[in-house]
Amino acid sequence: MKHTNRMWYLMGRELSGSMTPAEKQELEALLALEPELWYSYELIQAVNNMDDVTNEFVDEIKSLLDTSPEPEKLNTLLQHKLELVPEPPARRVSRKPLLRYAAVLAGIILTGWAGIYLFRQMTGHHTSATAMNEIVAPKGAKTQITLADGTTIWLNAGSRLTYPKNFSMENREVHLTGEAYFKVVHNDHHSFTVHTPEAVIRDLGTTFNVKAYEGSETTETTLIEGAVEVSLKKDPSRKIMIAPHEKVTLHSKRARTELFEVSKIVPFSQTKDIVETAWVDNKLIFRNEKFADLAHMMERKYNVSIVIADEAVKDYELTGIFHNESIAEALKLLQVIAPFKYEINNEQITIHQTE
Repeated sequence: MKHTNRMWYLMGRELSGSMTPAEKQELEALLALEPELWYSYELIQAVNNMDDVTNEFVDEIKSLLDTSPEPEKLNTLLQHKLELVPEPPARRVSRKPLLRYAAVLAGIILTGWAGIYLFRQMTGHHTSATAMNEIVAPKGAKTQITLADGTTIWLNAGSRLTYPKNFSMENREVHLTGEAYFKVVHNDHHSFTVHTPEAVIRDLGTTFNVKAYEGSETTETTLIEGAVEVSLKKDPSRKIMIAPHEKVTLHSKRARTELFEVSKIVPFSQTKDIVETAWVDNKLIFRNEKFADLAHMMERKYNVSIVIADEAVKDYELTGIFHNESIAEALKLLQVIAPFKYEINNEQITIHQTE
């Protein structure tokens, strides 16, 4: 890998936010010559839009890149340093166009705003010999990566994405538990496939959102542009095509005749945001949502545990939007439209009906 030192230097430039367009083109060209380092670059992309990183931390990790160590050595050094950087959960921070943490190789642990990011190589259950990369966005955080084919993926809080270590234009398959927004690079001969626990989504060059959280009885696919085919994982012959600005919901617990429900995307009336994809812009929009379901969304967004003590409160139907509010501010806003009281004890929130 004769270009490795130059690539470490250019990754360091990107890390510090000082990369020029010409240098970015150079790095991408070098990565094409050294595809085994693509994953390193993907991880830099994954954390490049994270929040609240200190300049001192950026400089410290950049200095490691400047020494041009062997990948294994750099991996060990980064893991040791990243394990020393915890942060309190549910703290609201402003966005910065810098790395939150400078992970650049597989097999390391990243401490995020509200938990731990795992970037690791693993052997998946798909085939016994297939090495898999895994990215986990914990509750209270989200991340973004660009794959080797140019596809960009935003991973929402509480989600996990795995894909083959040898991911390429000829092998474009990923596995998702949780929620992700995909902007897929078109290829006439190789579709991009997303596997969820209950469904398989296959696209032909598309922007779409998939929501398939563990424990949920539904899998939602929202199409922004392009075309996607959604099929039942256990019965691939049962499938449906949807058009732009449509959403298909797979009801895994329903009778076979009612599996797929197709609906039109209706923007939020107050802001014109697309409700299903607003999370990419750090917004949580809810429309006629039961409080019990909204509580699960808030748990993921703020990395807290919410217990609703009264059944009547769980059935409140709520409409609104959260953007930069803290969890306490969000609860106070909800009290304007619904009668309840709450207690916060560290990361545990208990909600009661007002007397």
